Amino acid sequence: MKYLLVLVAALFFSVTLFAQDQILKRNGQVIKAKVIEVGTSEIKYKLPDNIDGPLYAIDKNTVTKIIYENGHVDNFTTDFKDTSNYSGQLHKAIKLDFLAPLIGYSQFTFEKSTGIGKSYELSLGIIGLGKSQQLDYYYENLVSTKRNQFGFFAAAGYKFNKLPDFLFGRTRFTHIMQGAYAKPVFYLGNYSENRVAYKGNNEYVTEKQNVTFGALQIEFGKQWVFGEKFLIDVYWGLGYGADNKKQNGDAFYNDNTSAYNYANVRLGKSPGLSSTFGLKAGLLIK
Repeated sequence: MKYLLVLVAALFFSVTLFAQDQILKRNGQVIKAKVIEVGTSEIKYKLPDNIDGPLYAIDKNTVTKIIYENGHVDNFTTDFKDTSNYSGQLHKAIKLDFLAPLIGYSQFTFEKSTGIGKSYELSLGIIGLGKSQQLDYYYENLVSTKRNQFGFFAAAGYKFNKLPDFLFGRTRFTHIMQGAYAKPVFYLGNYSENRVAYKGNNEYVTEKQNVTFGALQIEFGKQWVFGEKFLIDVYWGLGYGADNKKQNGDAFYNDNTSAYNYANVRLGKSPGLSSTFGLKAGLLIK
């Protein structure tokens, strides 16, 4: 009888040890567990060899399926069009163009999500809040001056996002402001800056010019959200623009060259092709 009790206890222990659930993650990892609860956003479980131990939790969006000890399988697919996936997330952000001050201006952007895969952006640029480039020219002797640019521009665009379908580090899998996008955008600005002007008889002088520019473009980019607090936005764009900028050394407007207008670059004569690029960093806000 004693040996029979020992055998039953060993059999029970063996069944308990091997009676475990399996949590399969999207990255291929398999977690052997005892599932305690499947919630709306988390799956809670304990380790099968430590049932009296701590309770663990895992983001439901990182799991493809659960295989239970009795053979039942729960499959999890993320429906990106389901608004419940984004409940509790911040839908607004403020961003700063990280590279802009190095090339002569600063750009501040506000973005607000208007629905799944859609948002609008409004930007304000301060031309001159950044590095002022050097202007060097020869007139009897080497003359050096600064562009000393100053002005403003505004931009407005509407983003059409590809539904967020990736996981990056600890980024939430279905954040509504994350993903690749295309954005029609309109730029309008005005600024003044120094230029080198040719006055004839081999005479060059520094003069102030006033430039007005505008552009209609489509920008393509990708935005990542980190920990639902920070974001990175990388983009480039191409479109059509116009301005009245005179180039250095020209007595008259030269329509056969490019022009740098801080917010964008005109390629070739005006009006003509316009391009942009940038790297923005930002914070999610309420």
